[in-house]
Parts: sequence; structure tokens; C-alpha cells
Amino acid sequence: MADSIFAELVEIQSKVRDYFGWDYQDDFLSATSISQAFSSSAPFKIVNWSVKNRQANLDALKEKLLAASKVVIVGASVKEIDFVNFDFENSIVIAADGSVGGVVGLVNIACVVTDFDGNPHLDKVAKEGVTFVAHAHGDNRNRWRESLDKWSCLETPPDLILTHQVTESIDGMHNFGGFTDGDRAVCLAINLGVPIKKISLLGFSTTEIGEWSGQTNPERKMEKLDWMLKILQIIGLEQQVATTASVKP
Repeated sequence: MADSIFAELVEIQSKVRDYFGWDYQDDFLSATSISQAFSSSAPFKIVNWSVKNRQANLDALKEKLLAASKVVIVGASVKEIDFVNFDFENSIVIAADGSVGGVVGLVNIACVVTDFDGNPHLDKVAKEGVTFVAHAHGDNRNRWRESLDKWSCLETPPDLILTHQVTESIDGMHNFGGFTDGDRAVCLAINLGVPIKKISLLGFSTTEIGEWSGQTNPERKMEKLDWMLKILQIIGLEQQVATTASVKP
């Protein structure tokens, strides 16, 4: 995908901030705080969370995604019926935050893209060796610190990749573009070289707040879903998003 598209996926983050009235410095402070917390050779006393090992995790994730015949990205509106007729053969799954609660044990999960509001589902899979692409933004500083404190005490802490949403380069972190966990998961995949034709979306909707979404302001959440659609339109995957409510028989 052209560099101009990558730039647009990052630039839209500023448009989102302006729309909701969020302070850029809050995003920057959260990102630099988590970067500093992870700057040592053993962050939270976990050697596997070092900068070197986090880069190795990203390289391994890229290898997995590129080797798969299909990359399925699962959103918060996924339902059990979605799995009935969906062909997961030779596919690998990226789960958006709490949606991992709807797919764990059913499919081959490559990673979970999260801003730490998908509990209790995140804590459950943290014990099972899932890789987290963990995101820092302005209002989740307490959540990421609380979750990481807990995960660092596990017998086998999960692998981590750290992301942010500011324009500056931050050591040990990445900005793949996008805004919500779902569209950021798509941005992650295409930034790692996955062709758009290999990406399938499951459980993406602008008409409902999915059962796997974190607790949130419903009106604000619906506005966020509109921005998710705008980002997927930039990429060219908007046709895979449910934009009209399904009619129950």
C-alpha cells in the first residue's frame, strides 16, 4: 500500500482528537510514560518485555500473518452464528480487544490488539500465551499500568508489542495508524505487509455496540464506530462492515 495511505491512517488520528476535543498532550504523556516504563532490559522484572524482545515479537507476528492464506480480524460485534459458515481453514486471527472472549479456543489467534478495556477477557487469555499489541492513549494510563502489573505476575507473562497514536517517534513503540481497536488491527496487518485481498473482517458494525465491547458511553461509542468506518474506507474494506441493522425474522 502506498506511503500516502499510511500517512493518512496516522493523520486521521489528529482529526479524531479534534472532533472529540481530546488533548494531544494526554496521548503523548501516556505514550512516553509506557515507553519509559519499558525502557529497561527487564521491564516490570520481565526480560521478555525488553525492547529487543518486543521487536522479535513483532517480527514473529509479521511472519505468521504473511504465511497465512487469510487474516481474519474479529471485532466486538462478532456473534456465535458468524462462525457457523465461515471458513477458517489456513487462516489466522487478530482479535480486537474484548472480542477475544468470543473466539478464544475456537480459532488460531495471532494477537490481540487492545487499549486495555476488554476485561475480563484480556486477563483470561493473558495466561495462555497470546501476544498483545498494547496501545497507549490519553485516558488509559491507569488501565495499562494495572493490567501490566497483573500480567507481570503470571507464571508466563504474555508477549507484548507497544503502540501509540502521536506523530513523534517513540523508542520501543509503533504507530500503525487508525483509531479504534478494530481498525487499528487492520492498520497493523497492512503495515506488516498483508495484502488487502487476504483480509477478512468479522464482527465489524456501525449499527450496534458489540457484546464484547468494553463498558463505555453508548452515544460516544457510536460516534467512534463512524470514525472506524471512515478509516476502513481509506483502506478499502468498508464493504465488510455492517452499516444497516439486521432484520430479525
